Amino acid sequence: MFPVLTTKNIALSQVDFNDFSCSISPEPEIDDVTLRRSIDRYGILHPPVVREISAGLYGVVTGRKRLLALLALQKGNTCHCLVVSKRVPKIEIFDMLLAEIQLTRQLTIVEKAIFLNKIIPLADERQIVKEYLPRLGLAPDPLILQQILKLLELEKPVLLGMHQGYVNERVARNFIALQVQDRTILFEIIAALRPSFSNQIKLIHICQELAGRENKSIVTLLDNDEVHAILHHQDANPPQKIKNLMAWLARRQTPRYKQAEEEFSRFVTAIRLPGNVSVAHTPFFEDDKVTLSIRFRSLKSLQQAWKKIKHATRENGN
Repeated sequence: MFPVLTTKNIALSQVDFNDFSCSISPEPEIDDVTLRRSIDRYGILHPPVVREISAGLYGVVTGRKRLLALLALQKGNTCHCLVVSKRVPKIEIFDMLLAEIQLTRQLTIVEKAIFLNKIIPLADERQIVKEYLPRLGLAPDPLILQQILKLLELEKPVLLGMHQGYVNERVARNFIALQVQDRTILFEIIAALRPSFSNQIKLIHICQELAGRENKSIVTLLDNDEVHAILHHQDANPPQKIKNLMAWLARRQTPRYKQAEEEFSRFVTAIRLPGNVSVAHTPFFEDDKVTLSIRFRSLKSLQQAWKKIKHATRENGN
């Protein structure tokens, strides 16, 4: 048996940095200042893994950032690496890559999709479903495999949003059913305002419903002066913008929304609440529930008021 890994000092000029055949990252390697400082002070503590492509030429399996940082620092022209023989089957290299990453963290959903896409030509589908899906934290189901691979049809900015964690996988699945220009405008709103995942889903579903009802595309639906004013309001922060956008959509979706909003405002004005008390309805008047909020100057004032509140609620049988 030949050894799977050997150690060797590799000249950086022998590393093909344009070989991404083993990379499962959707984003380009960026200059990691912290890593560079660490290498400058201590050297490379965790050897990169490279694979032998041909005599005197190596491709990166893991540790591309470390090698690039070393190259930028110009601290010598060699690096101590773990070398995978070119006789090692490619599927075993990916097996090793997965084990290496999972020693420190879990893969993002996009990395999982790229990993699976790259091993499809190297292994039987039954093996991938039975062995690799569970290793990735996924159910061993052929349908799951197809669903994950389907995500790679999305545009690169969307994939990066998923990889970086501000686009939810469920949101991405909803994107797949949309026309490119429609998901592009929705993604741009999500990327700019970073709404909660529940609001991302609501945004997509309401836009789909309104666009279908009005027989127009989502991009046309959102291309109007009111939406532009909301999204580009100079004095509003992202949470305020998404709140105003969702309210605008709710008014379009439910004609009675504005009437309900006006009636609620009149009700609150009529009961003449003190300055430290407020009343809020559920988002978009989804039901009749309301929330009463009281702001206190201190814990002591809350304790004093709470005695009176408890006494009052007991008298009313609550």
